[in-house]
Amino acid sequence: MKPETREPGYFVWVAPQDRVGRFGGTMPPRTPELRTPLLWLARDGHGLFLVNNTPAALREVTIWVGGSFTHDDGVTSVGENQTRATGPVPSLAAVKVDEYDDFYDLDYLLGVSLSIDSEQLGLLHLETPLKKGGLDETILLWDSGELGKHIKRLAS
Repeated sequence: MKPETREPGYFVWVAPQDRVGRFGGTMPPRTPELRTPLLWLARDGHGLFLVNNTPAALREVTIWVGGSFTHDDGVTSVGENQTRATGPVPSLAAVKVDEYDDFYDLDYLLGVSLSIDSEQLGLLHLETPLKKGGLDETILLWDSGELGKHIKRLAS
């Protein structure tokens, strides 16, 4: 099965200070964000996509999806026992990482681990924090080389 992808230019990152507010007005004043993400996660409906904002294609992306939920006094792990690997992801294109259900997934703490093989960046192993209901826009790696907020780099 071919992984679902989005064409180059489908997802365009807009700095927070340039975004339109929820009610149509301008955003409150803030320190301008001068960095640009190289790798980030974006939502499109129910799908969560990895956006490759680097000038080179990603050779391979391996995806692990998982999380947990609480019940009474216990915690239960949820997730896939298998990994999914995708072929090359062109520059400025996106590949589907996960799909969320807006009703059933609301009580789950969900996260993603990614292994990204890139000519420009080398081999990266990144892990997102768990978030109730699934992830939204999440910056994985900035153009300055910094990791996004609460992103962990795992040992190779």
